[in-house]
Amino acid sequence: MKRLLLFLSSIFILLGIYTVRFVYTAQSHKNHAMRVAIFTPTTHLALEEIEQGFKDTVTKGSDDYQFITFNANGNRTLLRAQAEEIVHNNYDIIFTIGAFCSQTVAELLSKKHLTTPHIFAGVDGPEFARGLKDQNSSSTGVYVKMDYQKELDQLMHYKPHAKNVMLVYDPMHGTGLEKEKNEIELYLKKNGISLHTVEVYQANEIQQKVAASLANIDVILVLTDNTVVAGIDALITLCNRYGVTLFASDLSSGKKGAALAYGITEYDSGVGAGNLVRAMREQCKRPHELAVEPIANFRVEINRETMRMQKVSDVGVCHD
Repeated sequence: MKRLLLFLSSIFILLGIYTVRFVYTAQSHKNHAMRVAIFTPTTHLALEEIEQGFKDTVTKGSDDYQFITFNANGNRTLLRAQAEEIVHNNYDIIFTIGAFCSQTVAELLSKKHLTTPHIFAGVDGPEFARGLKDQNSSSTGVYVKMDYQKELDQLMHYKPHAKNVMLVYDPMHGTGLEKEKNEIELYLKKNGISLHTVEVYQANEIQQKVAASLANIDVILVLTDNTVVAGIDALITLCNRYGVTLFASDLSSGKKGAALAYGITEYDSGVGAGNLVRAMREQCKRPHELAVEPIANFRVEINRETMRMQKVSDVGVCHD
């Protein structure tokens, strides 16, 4: 009997210790700022807007977040090293922007069997986004589904006499721009327009490669391609100088000087990702319980400061 009482007393003492530890841990977590790693592939306005939308949304009504931003500056070797560092340092949340950052982090988390919540934004297409989620159960996020036929319809509206379009793109981009290039080429061919391509692998290649190929080009087309968008200033300068229309697939490039831009407000992508974080914290949801979500508020904008230099008629802004 004494042995039984001694055994039961030991159990209650142990339970008391673990209860105290649980309460202490929960209270410490409540008072501890959430460490959030933000991982971006390079620097340009669209990515900055995504990051700001995310920060503004998750901190709404709460200041218990500590943001640490990692920027690979367009260097893929550095990107891989930073991804390893982020995954190794046990952040409370990882927020990735763009295909390369998102894919690399999802792969590392899966490989290391880690369950760090991973939220992504700035990626194209439901297939790619669901692939990230399938690859790693702690990953979820928002995506943009570009409709290049609608985008090119806008091009036909504003440049009905265009005969030669140049696509400047990075064929190594993580969302598969090579496939999209082929779709665009078929569409343009049906409309009697020739597609010329310039492949770039780093933003600093744009000036030289494009300048050498501008003869008889009416329009330069840029997709949602972080390599090229990071060097958009070089394209704006060339298009202004040679009277070529720059048509970008993000509104931020339009603000900088592309005469035509078709896309979403990138800030909304950050808001969508931030709302997923809020659902995790406020509704006790886990990433695998949160479906990937589309951001689809597309519209076309004209930059009235550069439109005449880039040979776009003042026919008014058409909203999609």
